[in-house]
Amino acid sequence: MQRRLLAVDIDGTLVNDQKEILPETKRDIWEYIRQGGIFVLATGRATPGVGRYIRELELESRGGYVVAYNGARTFCPKEGRVIAETRVPREAYDSILEAADALDLPLIAYRNDVAVTEKANDRYFHLETSINGLEIDRVASLRAALDFDTPKFMITGEPEFLAGAEPKLRAALAGAPVDVYRSEPCFLEITAHGSDKGAAILSLAASLGLSRADTMACGDGFNDVSMLRRVGFGVAMANAQAPAKAAADAGTLSNAENGVGEAIRRYAL
Repeated sequence: MQRRLLAVDIDGTLVNDQKEILPETKRDIWEYIRQGGIFVLATGRATPGVGRYIRELELESRGGYVVAYNGARTFCPKEGRVIAETRVPREAYDSILEAADALDLPLIAYRNDVAVTEKANDRYFHLETSINGLEIDRVASLRAALDFDTPKFMITGEPEFLAGAEPKLRAALAGAPVDVYRSEPCFLEITAHGSDKGAAILSLAASLGLSRADTMACGDGFNDVSMLRRVGFGVAMANAQAPAKAAADAGTLSNAENGVGEAIRRYAL
């Protein structure tokens, strides 16, 4: 086996554009696991949004791990336990709220996998909550309601709007212990500094006695860049965003053509 741990993004990577895992992709993943590989779903999704794919890939019985919230939470479905969790530092909340207000950004926080928001109501917000199966708690004041720990903050909006908002928000939060980045063109996220998919995967690998050289990842999006750069071998989908392709060591077929399976056969086994 060339790579003993394989991390795979979900949207645009594991699943096709209809959000389905191709049968041949399942077979290739199961063969990787059968040969002793450690399989990891690595996603920006909230925990409830991963359940369908945990079941389809039978990770509760076959084994494997999930990195959710763009690296903020790592858990083991087979053991039913959270292994590691990173939250946005509470001391950064005031700065985040002030920056969001100044830039008129519809901020979303996550409380026990519930989307808590005061202003978010665009089509991308409803896409996010629908895909992840999240309840919505619409509050009169997010500042007043924010008495809980959140793994990340999310801002949804038109790609052109967020492209302009991203550098402004990053500049406004330059002194705070957080990272600001777009996970998708329509999603702008705020996480604890250093909390990303790449860091979470390498931390998991180390806990399992594996080195960076043992790790491989497949991805397509902005939030996969750190993962593709930091693992031992990064593979970008044919449909990947340009920054993801630039960060990868190699490419594979698209998410509609079993690109994950192709990558497993060529680079993992």
